[in-house]
Amino acid sequence: MFSIFEILALTTLCASVAQSELLPPCHLNDDVCFEKSINVALPQVVSENKALGVESCDPLKLDLIEGDMPDIKFKFISPITTGFKQCIVKNVKMNLDALTLHEELVCPNLETTGKYEISGRLITLPIEGSGDFKISAGSYNIILDFDLETVVGDDNKAYLFLKSFKQKNEATAPISFDFKNLFNGQKDQADNAHAFANQNWKQVSDLLQEPIWNENVKKIIFNANKYLMTEPLDQMFISP
Repeated sequence: MFSIFEILALTTLCASVAQSELLPPCHLNDDVCFEKSINVALPQVVSENKALGVESCDPLKLDLIEGDMPDIKFKFISPITTGFKQCIVKNVKMNLDALTLHEELVCPNLETTGKYEISGRLITLPIEGSGDFKISAGSYNIILDFDLETVVGDDNKAYLFLKSFKQKNEATAPISFDFKNLFNGQKDQADNAHAFANQNWKQVSDLLQEPIWNENVKKIIFNANKYLMTEPLDQMFISP
């Protein structure tokens, strides 16, 4: 199996590096350059592209997010998240020989709205209800580690593909939770639940975030792979 370095050497013998349409090209192992390129590409990656069969990720629309934890169960029905175009990618580390990529997505303002159903215990507080909801996050860090692979397109050129990923998520600023019709509209109980959630936003976020972020990131990565298949390796990287 050829390494990326060998693939690039072969392709650049046959053609000069073409002008990139997505990622400004970088030299191999230049993480600083590649980080800048990803940030240039991010607004395009999260935008709709009907020709590629890519739906918008800002707003990012899903059919359903389900959380099924021992103490609490919830559904977010037709959730819509906005704000991904404002995210910035940092701390990029790519190992092209090992086919790994590390990056951190810093998102200053994200908001999710939709319908919800929830029941169980919110840390120590009983909670139940259904209705409209809005979650407004001040700042979020999403740490992503990818395993990559190279695939050959119909044009016989090599492309990068995000094969699998692991993620860690951390809210770094207060989050506002607004769930209408908690406890079937009983105001005192609903006010207590909102006060508890908003005062303990970090713990509540840690409790609920895994299924939410897993579904959101999967859709963003689906988009990214669609775009990556338009960007041959010999356009992304300049061999020495």
